[in-house]
This record gives sequence, structure tokens and C-alpha cells, in this order.
Amino acid sequence: MIGPTDDVSRPPVPVDGCEACRKLAARRHAARAVFDHSAVSDANVRMRAHLRSAHGT
Repeated sequence: MIGPTDDVSRPPVPVDGCEACRKLAARRHAARAVFDHSAVSDANVRMRAHLRSAHGT
């Protein structure tokens, strides 16, 4: 069974109201702004891990 965070073809979606999600999304946004694709990927991996551990998704 594939969960919502297992589809790596789409970026993970932060949970509204979660400060950790907000920070990770901001990090990803900043990386995109400077075309740092490696940092974007890192932020996505960290957000997926956070979503699994903190939100069970």
C-alpha cells in the first residue's frame, strides 16, 4: 500500500498549523528560489520523514 508521502513524483504537502512543516516548506521554497535542486530534494526527504513520524501520513 502506498501512502500519500510515498509518491516521490510529487512534492510532499505540509500540514496546516504545524511549525515543523512550515519550516521545512520554507527551506524548500528558499532552495527552489536559488535553483538548488539538491537542497530541494533534501527538504522533500526531510518533510516526508517528518510527515510519517509526526502526522502518520
